[in-house]
Amino acid sequence: MSVTVFVKGSNDHFKVHKELGDCPSSQRIVMILRLKGVQFHQEFVDLTKKDTKKWEEFVRRTQGRLKPPVLIHGDVEPIEDADTIVGYLEETFREPDLKSLNAQANIAGCDLYSKFALFMRNSIPDNDAKLRAALVKELKKLNEFLDKESPGAYLDGDMLKLPDCNLLPKLMHIKEAGELKDFTIPEEFEAISTYLREAQRQRAFKETFIEPVKHDIKQGWRKKMGNSMSSNSRR
Repeated sequence: MSVTVFVKGSNDHFKVHKELGDCPSSQRIVMILRLKGVQFHQEFVDLTKKDTKKWEEFVRRTQGRLKPPVLIHGDVEPIEDADTIVGYLEETFREPDLKSLNAQANIAGCDLYSKFALFMRNSIPDNDAKLRAALVKELKKLNEFLDKESPGAYLDGDMLKLPDCNLLPKLMHIKEAGELKDFTIPEEFEAISTYLREAQRQRAFKETFIEPVKHDIKQGWRKKMGNSMSSNSRR
């Protein structure tokens, strides 16, 4: 049975129906499909234009789902929500088994993206230092886990697993878009740098985070930041 995954398309108007965009959940699902060696087809969804035939086709084929990622597999009812899709993929395509039984690996970096988003969206300059510090604190916790508790190159050993597929897109958002507010992952967090380098050795990661996707992450955050971009430029 064929597998189709509807994912958010590029922020570039000319590439929106051709390339993967900046959605971490979409990136997560694409990585998992690649790690499992599943043959799949990507359909790229433009969330900015909902009065087009492309949008109507998306809603029709997904039976009324309105937000990617959405997975279609044969005659199974379309599946939305990234966590639900992940569970279905693990149950349906059991090899390789990507589950982690390491409780700490499963929650490593769980607050990272929310702290990053608060910092990036903040439009009150006086709050930036506090929000920046909160983000650095979360990165420090992740760095310590990778350095002292991780049993291998990745969160739970020497192969990418589900927790990595959840974390890596979020780290890539920080790495690629943080510079919009003069933020980079501190150099002293060497374990995070090593983790990202090791991920780059994996085909599933490299084929997901190609240069256009990295560029799109930055473009997406430019749009999301709004007034915070202006306040940052005045500092």
